[in-house]
Amino acid sequence: MKAVRNGEWVLLDEINLASPDTLESIADLLHNGPDGSPSILLSETGEIERVRAHPDFRIFGAMNPATDVGKRDLPIGLRSRFTEIYVVKARIETLTIFFL
Repeated sequence: MKAVRNGEWVLLDEINLASPDTLESIADLLHNGPDGSPSILLSETGEIERVRAHPDFRIFGAMNPATDVGKRDLPIGLRSRFTEIYVVKARIETLTIFFL
């Protein structure tokens, strides 16, 4: 929730392996709520709180193709909210690795 409130960026690796409940929560942050800005409802503390996303908040999702063993596609309603970029497998001879 810190990222949502502060306008940070979030990378969800292997997003297609997330539970249906998690994907539903993510979907709430990918469309505009009743006031025109993305938001999410929190209810973990027993009270319901609507957290509105900071204008600079971004979600990036990464996944392997559903053709890999044990993988599945994202639901089309969620998948359509992302811009897809397919990255072909690099040959090891052309791969440069940077360590920070």
